[in-house]
Amino acid sequence: MDYALQTQVPMSSPDLTDAERQAVQNVLNSPNLSMGPYIRRFEQAFCERTGLRHAIAVNSGTAGLHLCVRAAGIRPGDLVVTTPFSFVASTNAILFEGGVPVYVDVDPLTGNPDPQALRAAVTDLLSGGAAAQKWLPPQGASANAPLKAILTVDVFGQPADADPILEIARAHGLRVIEDSCEALGAA
Repeated sequence: MDYALQTQVPMSSPDLTDAERQAVQNVLNSPNLSMGPYIRRFEQAFCERTGLRHAIAVNSGTAGLHLCVRAAGIRPGDLVVTTPFSFVASTNAILFEGGVPVYVDVDPLTGNPDPQALRAAVTDLLSGGAAAQKWLPPQGASANAPLKAILTVDVFGQPADADPILEIARAHGLRVIEDSCEALGAA
């Protein structure tokens, strides 16, 4: 008997209370599955919890990232610095808009983008030419393409170090998109 076929490691299991089950049932019994009072209350509660002025509920983190990349104005050929140490949605959101993901390494202690690697990549990409080329994928990107944004990822409940990321972005007029799907509400 093959032990590997007989053993499953659970990835996650639902941890729902009766009140949560009833709330889901209430939505399913309403005429508004994707919009309506429940969503408005959720968005408002999210704003209050995070201190943000606006929130838009979507069906997934992937959809949310796609909207953020689009709102940041990423167009075909634009460069976006990000990390490969993430769920594929972070990269796919860039690719959906025709952008080019440029990968930087992560801090081995946090798993989040290394600010020093980020600074080096941004500096080289903005200088163009051979310095930029070393960061680009082998095909499909120009060393003179515009660098438009940094898409940072918070992994394993650990928020990325926002201060140096924002400093780099401000210094070079770059947008910052934060994928906080794995660390929502963490500080």
